[in-house]
Amino acid sequence: MNTSTIAKGLEKHPENQVENYIAYLNRLLVEKNKQGQLKNPWMIHKKEPELIRFFETVASDGLVFDGIDITLQSTGVSYSYQAYKNKMFIAYPESIIDVNLVYKGDAFNFSKNSGQVNYTHAIDNPFGHNDADIIGAYCVIKNKRGQFLTTLSRPEIDKHRKVAKTDYIWQSWFPEMCMKTVIKKACKQHFKDTYHNIEILDNENYDLDKIQDDTQPPKITIGQENLNWLIGFCKNHNIVKDETKKEFQKHYKFSPYGTTPNEFEAIKTAIELDYSEET
Repeated sequence: MNTSTIAKGLEKHPENQVENYIAYLNRLLVEKNKQGQLKNPWMIHKKEPELIRFFETVASDGLVFDGIDITLQSTGVSYSYQAYKNKMFIAYPESIIDVNLVYKGDAFNFSKNSGQVNYTHAIDNPFGHNDADIIGAYCVIKNKRGQFLTTLSRPEIDKHRKVAKTDYIWQSWFPEMCMKTVIKKACKQHFKDTYHNIEILDNENYDLDKIQDDTQPPKITIGQENLNWLIGFCKNHNIVKDETKKEFQKHYKFSPYGTTPNEFEAIKTAIELDYSEET
């Protein structure tokens, strides 16, 4: 990674933001796990034009690629629920946004009267929350475009997780990912025009149309982005190159539908190559 090339490509942007971005990229490049292995081996394959494009696309929405609320993963750029809120405040500064989780024992009620959203959330045990006790999430947005309530049940949250590209993030930050999922749904349903770039770039881009019944694996088409996602999926589920299509579907409720035998072999080769790069 040539940092000078990235700096030159972003010279029109605030210098401190670019410097922080480059420092973040350098951290991704050299960070190691407890075993002394690179934590982000995929980073060595990221090219300067792509890294410049990521920053510029984020900046075009008035946001800052800070490595905290907006981060880079093996599959692309990821936005936190806070980044979604920040974008709403940029587009509609008067917005009132409430994103929260409902736990077992809580009492949540809402009503909508002539477009006005009213709701109550009585928290049963605010200091005894466990991830397993999350029964749902909600997002309330009020601004000059209207008042909107979006909810997700726990089964719906679990379905979103199953098609997410980076399950390890869900494992580490489950409550935050639940909140991201519900605000992402709210923004997609009611402010799609405002979130066009984010919807394209966000690597957790699980379209509701792709979420199917638990007995049916998600359908995909083969492209470099999907291939990268497949590699991450296989790592997270310990799938090896010798798995067959039948085993993919039987053991992991997943199968690359619509692929030819040659394409499936290409997937397995990509998986093998990606694993070998870490050894």
